[in-house]
Amino acid sequence: MIFGGTFDPPHLAHTTLPPIVAKMLGCELILYIPASINPLKTQTPPTPSVHRLSMLRLAIASIPNALIDELELHREGPSFTIDTLEALQNKYGPETKLHLLIGADAALSFEKWKDWQRILEMVEPIVMPRPPYDHATLIREFNSLFKPEQAAYWIAHIAEVPYLDVSASDIRQMLINGQDLSQFLLPEVAHYLKANELYQMTH
Repeated sequence: MIFGGTFDPPHLAHTTLPPIVAKMLGCELILYIPASINPLKTQTPPTPSVHRLSMLRLAIASIPNALIDELELHREGPSFTIDTLEALQNKYGPETKLHLLIGADAALSFEKWKDWQRILEMVEPIVMPRPPYDHATLIREFNSLFKPEQAAYWIAHIAEVPYLDVSASDIRQMLINGQDLSQFLLPEVAHYLKANELYQMTH
């Protein structure tokens, strides 16, 4: 199962939900893929990859069968999922079934992704309800935005996972405000970002 993102910073939704989905689907491997530059978020450069990678290593250390693939960090320019999937297909072989775990916001904007039709031919998407969309509001949003057949497709691919009301952008703002984040971050990650003075100001 493939799970990409900026992980800026990696929080408890990143570490608790993917293993639940992987177990439900019988996936042998959870592949975390930190993005270099999100093509849809080029106006807000992420924290340097050395820090995001270090925090992600700490975050997934105790997750069985979880690995990090750095291929997008070594690629110049924006990280397009289709390029990543082609590289992974070459690496693991065309017979390997790939699942792509994405958040609700990503699913709702999926048709903005480069070669999105080809992506759906290569992988089975799995959608996690994420703020501000819980399971019920996500279903309503799909029905509102998409044609019936398309909405039914995406609704059928919503994962039945706990709804964790936490996002990286909220965490960054809370850090700037000096708020307690012990319920959202692993202690190791919290210690790292404090020791490296990350998110002390907006970036």
